[in-house]
Amino acid sequence: MDHLEAADFFGIATGNKMTDKFERSGLHAVKSTRVDAPVVEEFPVTLECKVAELQKSQYGFRVLGEIVNVLADEKVLDENGKVDPAKINAFVFDQFQNGYYRIGEKVGQAWKSGAGLMKD
Repeated sequence: MDHLEAADFFGIATGNKMTDKFERSGLHAVKSTRVDAPVVEEFPVTLECKVAELQKSQYGFRVLGEIVNVLADEKVLDENGKVDPAKINAFVFDQFQNGYYRIGEKVGQAWKSGAGLMKD
């Protein structure tokens, strides 16, 4: 899986104590032109977000973001210019098993798979 080791490292190492995180990872950051955050040049897809709302409650703290730009390498686009999940070699973190899992297989169609339940 591309970048799994570096992504996990970014999650466990704090930049406040380790100033050479990018150097250690072998990845390169550039400043976003849209938001106050870095963009990792090697990542095939980047969602640039701005903070829309900060929510604090008895259940925890949430940051809601608004996507203001999407950066995608041409190698992960389909013939219509849309991101193809099967091409990005993406993974998700599962906090229950403390593992990473590959994603990309389409298993249903949004706003259609459950439409049959809408009928009387």
